[in-house]
Amino acid sequence: MKSADGYTLRVSVKVRGESPIGGLEDEPTIDVGGVHVVVQQRGRFLVLRAANFNTEADAEAFLPRLKGGLWNLAIEYNFAFIPFFGRRDITRHEDPCKAARNLARNFGMPVTEPVQPVHGLTEEEGYTIFRSDESIRFLGMGDATVRVSTGWANAARALADGIERVRVKADEADPNLATAIDLYLSSFYEASGRARFLTLMTALEVLAPVTDKHAAAVRLLVNLHKAIDVELAAETDSDALDALHALKRETDFRKETSIWRRIRHLVLTEAPLGPEERNRLARNVVAAYDLRGAAVHTGAIDANELAEAGETALRAVKLLLRGRLGLAVTDTHSAPQV
Repeated sequence: MKSADGYTLRVSVKVRGESPIGGLEDEPTIDVGGVHVVVQQRGRFLVLRAANFNTEADAEAFLPRLKGGLWNLAIEYNFAFIPFFGRRDITRHEDPCKAARNLARNFGMPVTEPVQPVHGLTEEEGYTIFRSDESIRFLGMGDATVRVSTGWANAARALADGIERVRVKADEADPNLATAIDLYLSSFYEASGRARFLTLMTALEVLAPVTDKHAAAVRLLVNLHKAIDVELAAETDSDALDALHALKRETDFRKETSIWRRIRHLVLTEAPLGPEERNRLARNVVAAYDLRGAAVHTGAIDANELAEAGETALRAVKLLLRGRLGLAVTDTHSAPQV
């Protein structure tokens, strides 16, 4: 169904910092493919608003592109936000003017006539679609943690590039990609370099595809499983049965290639770099993964080694996410850090 004034798509995400993008006071606009996207800061929230879609379905279809803009901004400038993209219901009122008066009174604000009608209320965070001629109020609370700022010129470029170039619905088609993005964003919330490093290495683990060992090794494991099944069929002792089941589970896991080999393969096949640089990054990532083992099992890590491994992990995650999302392939190793 088409509205005379079209439909508006509004996406709001809670950011992790105070005024993370400078220059939003005048609510600037970026134009991507004929679609005007207004960008504004509302307290703890960054809001992207695209208007005048012919139908609600057209507005919904543009949502992945706005997400792509935010992903690109996050990767390019370490822009940390909470990636909640659920759709919010709008509570509409039969009398918009009465609703405006009640809302003002509830918040202890003066009622100035004539009031601006309020057609509906909803929560701030998430996305909404509504008629462009409606006045909708958005309610939300926020909290502050880190402090980092990106100029509007750089943010506008990153948003526009992401909106235009993102592989539409890439994160929805690949659940592991969505999880890795969440981990990347979460790394900026961690209180220590060690925690950030471990979170980024987990993101690499999630992105690395599960592959089987060589067929000869798998064949031996299959034969072992058959032998275990024979023992299970004949065994009656409960402790022995538990041990055999545990052995089967453990050896079944052994069919997969080791995680560090999977991560190495991931970098060598997906990192958008030249062959020499890709090989160098793969070696560094494997070394970082070895350090991860030391961090988890012994806790004894040299601070300089940890910092270097953290930089390697961050660079690798950024490059791989950018490739999976179909975004710019330029290496932003020198991008400002949080």
